[in-house]
Amino acid sequence: MTESNFKRINILTSNEINEIYELPTFNHAEREEYFSLDKQMLGTVRKLDKIESKLYFILLIGYFRAKPAIPKFQVRDVKGDVRYLCKRYFSSTKPSFNALLKTTRATLVNKMLSTLGFSRLTKAIQVDLLVRLQDVATICTEPRYIFDECLAFFGQRQVALSGYTTIQDLVTEALSTERQRTELILSQEMSKNTVEKLNNVLNKKGFLNSLSAYKGFARDYSPSEIDKELHTHQTIKEMYPELKALISCLELSQGNMAYYASVIQHGSIYKVRRFPKWQSLLYLVCYLYFRYRDTNDKLITSFCYLARKHNEAAKASAKQRVSEEIEVVRKKLKCAGNILKFFVDDDISDKTEFGDIRQDAFAVISKDELQLISRHLTENDFDLIGYQWEYTDKQARKTANSLRRLFIAIDIECDASQKILADQISSSKAELDTDRKMKTTDRSLIRKSDIPYLINEDQVDIKRFEFYLYSRVFKMLDVGKVYVTESEKNKRLEDDLLTNDDWLTKQ
Repeated sequence: MTESNFKRINILTSNEINEIYELPTFNHAEREEYFSLDKQMLGTVRKLDKIESKLYFILLIGYFRAKPAIPKFQVRDVKGDVRYLCKRYFSSTKPSFNALLKTTRATLVNKMLSTLGFSRLTKAIQVDLLVRLQDVATICTEPRYIFDECLAFFGQRQVALSGYTTIQDLVTEALSTERQRTELILSQEMSKNTVEKLNNVLNKKGFLNSLSAYKGFARDYSPSEIDKELHTHQTIKEMYPELKALISCLELSQGNMAYYASVIQHGSIYKVRRFPKWQSLLYLVCYLYFRYRDTNDKLITSFCYLARKHNEAAKASAKQRVSEEIEVVRKKLKCAGNILKFFVDDDISDKTEFGDIRQDAFAVISKDELQLISRHLTENDFDLIGYQWEYTDKQARKTANSLRRLFIAIDIECDASQKILADQISSSKAELDTDRKMKTTDRSLIRKSDIPYLINEDQVDIKRFEFYLYSRVFKMLDVGKVYVTESEKNKRLEDDLLTNDDWLTKQ
């Protein structure tokens, strides 16, 4: 065993240990079941010389059937079971509660194991078990999980369960081997620059806390919460490619990664700093990996929420405009009849200047109201879409301050069929980040029905096009044609599937 085994890891509680190893207590029905013997077993019992040996042998069989660990007991401690056996198998014999010699007990234990088709844990079997536990440790380093796998191994190989401390040593050694494996990879693969950055994150007072997730983030999407996520995203972004490459080299399971990350997320920073260097860095690598993906998801959620909120507000504003205009038309339509009289009034000379008539008309209805009624009478319907874009024009600065920062930060990718959109996103991000203004606009992205609102005199309205792009991205995210690979909730389905090469390897 390695030196680490002198500090055995705690796996089970006292009650759990007793449940596995404590001598079972049988009721009558359980005695009938566990102490039943077939012809072969009865033949083995008859070959034993002394009644004490026969009783002890049957007791061993019953207790081992209930719990596959070699039971340790004295006959005098199980008098109820002894009386039952005497009554069932040795009716003419008076119960005997004499203690057996250690050599006799050892012989009976071996005979019991052989009869039931079990064996003890040998060095050869232990080597196989350690190989399996070390493989299991690459999947999950939760001690209880490895302990349960150990129990499964004993059952599959029909080996009598070893003592608790022996299994503790085996689990501890498996975990120690896995820790040494990961530490060796990290020490060889992690650049000095990244080590310095991670140590800075870990040791700079309050810095790690500033990167932690805000639990109330999803409630109101306030600017302060978005700023916090943007700060975290930007802080981790520079390191993320190497963190991802390290995790790939480590070949960690999702379960282990989540477990390591939880040490940082839920543990004491002071305690984490006291871990060995590479162990604490391993935990931090996994935490930052998940945290970066989490920020992408939260930024996307914020982006979609704000885009949806703007769309809903624009539609509500347009409907309100229509409602107000209908009310004006309804009230002023009667007055329009008085204006029409000017054209049939014989008292008005044909030589009267039209400007004078206009002034008389405006005295009845204002110019704006007259234009509104005229538009209502000549057009089929109100231009709801146009009113929505007018609302967007008024909110342009506010929209830019909120959606623009999120758009620039999120690691947006597009489906292969959306190359034009992907190119537009790439160029727009670069221009907005550098110049705070879009310059490149691909007109092929504009639907035919939207052209009248985005292009005027062969010029694209840049402010409107910017929000139009945000709206397209928001809608494409919903249908999966736009995605974010470095996230948990907004990645492609294919990212969770095996590649063809991996699939063939698994076969």
